[in-house]
Amino acid sequence: MINKLQNYRKVVLLSIVAIVPLLLISNSVTSHGQTNNMTNATNQTSASANGPNSEIVKLIDSGISMINSGDNNGAKKSLLQAESGLEDKPDLSGAEKHIEASLKALKENDKNGALMHAEEAKKGLA
Repeated sequence: MINKLQNYRKVVLLSIVAIVPLLLISNSVTSHGQTNNMTNATNQTSASANGPNSEIVKLIDSGISMINSGDNNGAKKSLLQAESGLEDKPDLSGAEKHIEASLKALKENDKNGALMHAEEAKKGLA
């Protein structure tokens, strides 16, 4: 009986020793992939921020940051400034419509909708 208990303990210990490194490796791979996604998003933002509409992109980025931090009033101000910067640019009306949709979503307390439309507006300016 004692021999079976010792064997059981050995099996459990070896299983733990084998599983823990696998979990650590898989977590490392997952976080590395997430880091690469963040790097790609940063690179896209940087490319947009250096173009002819860089001030508007900065205002949209500011609005996105404020939405994420819960400052809806600040986000509205930034997005309204971005929208006013697009008024004389009919070729960018799609981006303006997304900003308007983002503002509407903010009024309805739809954070996800506001973020999605703000991101789409930014894409329209790239």
